[in-house]
Amino acid sequence: MMSLLRGSLRTILFLIWTALLLVPYLLVFPLGWRFRRGFVSLWHKGVCALLFIKIHQQGLPVKDQRVLLAGNHLSYLDIPIIASCLDVTFVAKSDVASWPLFGFLARISQTAFIDRKPSMARLQKNELKERLIKGERILIFPEGTSTNGKNVKPFKTSLFEIAMDEEIREHCMVQPITISPSANKDGSALSSEQRDQYAWYGDMTLLPHLWKVFCQKAMNVDVIFHAPLLASEFPDRKLLANWAECRSRAGLEKVSNPMKQSSFTTDETTQAYLS
Repeated sequence: MMSLLRGSLRTILFLIWTALLLVPYLLVFPLGWRFRRGFVSLWHKGVCALLFIKIHQQGLPVKDQRVLLAGNHLSYLDIPIIASCLDVTFVAKSDVASWPLFGFLARISQTAFIDRKPSMARLQKNELKERLIKGERILIFPEGTSTNGKNVKPFKTSLFEIAMDEEIREHCMVQPITISPSANKDGSALSSEQRDQYAWYGDMTLLPHLWKVFCQKAMNVDVIFHAPLLASEFPDRKLLANWAECRSRAGLEKVSNPMKQSSFTTDETTQAYLS
């Protein structure tokens, strides 16, 4: 009964919170992103507070220069959590734009949508490159899908191409990210059932999972911003993607099971990819 009441109350508060910020957001919409971004950040922070999501941040995100961030992806919850830490432009599949409510919110919050059609790929990558040149921080999820968070899938290399462009590779940082629900208080790894309270993947349907999230008491989530490197440090996008994948995976091993020591260090893997 308490879970049902909690979920119902949060649903009402979520809709009220969204409506309260949406009205002034739309009023300043014609003035440009510089005037709108504060409302977007505030909305994400409010959602995390409403759901009692406690974010445990490690490392510092790059804020003073252009940067491409790349991380593992577990859930739609990754968006408000990372956006609560950093003002960033998310890259999402084009079908996200058609989601009820969330698609609308994604469209008006300057999400960059990527179409799977090869004919559109070059144009969309050029648009992302232009956003980087203008100073936007771009976040990609190179796994290409969400997972249960037990492992990191191989990073697809395609979108790393935008940071390797000759115009910006000498001035563009690449920063890997790891995101994961926190391990148990005793340091033991989460069970599959515990992970599924956060992760949304496979054939899970959105609304039932979202309802379970709204009914939970609280959740703790780890976010690691790994040490960045210039894109020009890498000879090609494949090595860049492999390095970012390796850092994200090492972070996942660290936070999902603190009792198990990672088999490699940041310096070791970085030197391996640069040598």
